[in-house]
Amino acid sequence: MSQDTPSTSPPTQAWNWQRFECLALAHWAEQRRHYLGYLLVLAILYAVLLLLTLGVSSFKAFDAEVQAVFYFSGLFLTGYVFAGRYFDGIAQRESALLILMRPASVLEKWALCVLVVGVFYPLAYSTLFLLMSWPVLQLVVFVRPLLSEGVVSLDKYFLFVPWWPHGGEHAVISLRAQMGLWMALWASQAFVLAGTLYFRKAGMLKALVVGFALFVLTVLWIVVTGARTESLSVWWSLDAEVFTPWLHGLNALVWIVVPGLLWGLVYVNLQEKELL
Repeated sequence: MSQDTPSTSPPTQAWNWQRFECLALAHWAEQRRHYLGYLLVLAILYAVLLLLTLGVSSFKAFDAEVQAVFYFSGLFLTGYVFAGRYFDGIAQRESALLILMRPASVLEKWALCVLVVGVFYPLAYSTLFLLMSWPVLQLVVFVRPLLSEGVVSLDKYFLFVPWWPHGGEHAVISLRAQMGLWMALWASQAFVLAGTLYFRKAGMLKALVVGFALFVLTVLWIVVTGARTESLSVWWSLDAEVFTPWLHGLNALVWIVVPGLLWGLVYVNLQEKELL
């Protein structure tokens, strides 16, 4: 077999780069219209939100803190929905066989899911957010002094860029806190992905219901036991007390073990779908 001939290695082989590349190209060819349409809808919704915010606040409510709230709120909401729709085709009999019978291993399909949902979508979302926020910020900086009679301080009116160290310890959201939010995002995406693979119908909605139930039970447990909730996030807190081995172990369980198990559950559920 020549090197130019596409690989025909069986899916039982765990990984093959050429096969993974073919899988990624096929996925993009099939889903690019849906993905671009999804981003277009997000752009329209964000534009409406910006118009309402600037109109109600008279061009005041678009400082870096407001941008950060918009960014992470939108990232969590849209990232959850995007992840919940990734395996939509498996829920439909017409396309399920086509998706599951592709010449790729379960590991390759899982890895593509991780890249598309956990990496490429956040990058696309962040790019869209920055491209739309920057010109709006310039407009706010120009208009704010014109609408105010006194001297206006524009120190807080700068572009919020995720992962960029704005102001060090006095940042709107510290880099450490941002890392915690991203870990929570990836965990929520893995949770809904596992749910959509496990439930035959309305997987995203059922995963949301299960997640809400777990949240309520957790809150009740905290109230009954009087547990300190800040102990669960000391890794992401700048003013945390001394990190004891117990706190390190607890945070490792919450922020590394649990998300890892959720992504592993996605792999297991996808493997079970392949065997059905």
